[in-house]
Amino acid sequence: MPKFVGLYNADSSFMGELRYLWEKLTKSTSCSLCDLTHGWNPFGKSSWKTACGDLEVPIGLLHKNEADPEQLSVIDSLPAIVQFDGNCWVQVMDSNEIASYRNAPRELLEALNQL
Repeated sequence: MPKFVGLYNADSSFMGELRYLWEKLTKSTSCSLCDLTHGWNPFGKSSWKTACGDLEVPIGLLHKNEADPEQLSVIDSLPAIVQFDGNCWVQVMDSNEIASYRNAPRELLEALNQL
């Protein structure tokens, strides 16, 4: 099990992805984690992939409909990053914190490594 789990503000289904794309285009929703890991690239940003490969931070990524109820119960809003502390899930980053690393995936992962 990964030490950290990033929770997207989007569903994983085809319709969920289309809905998120429409809402992103119309600026009616956003997901700072989506922006950091994928942007407009459905296969993921190379900067995110490189940072993950270089730093080997144990992080998994889930859409909101894939998350466990326990993970969702500890967050204020989506997106978020949670950590399993051995007993339960705790939120370690909220949307604003994730957004502060918008173009700096390496720095976000380094911050997680400090926890």
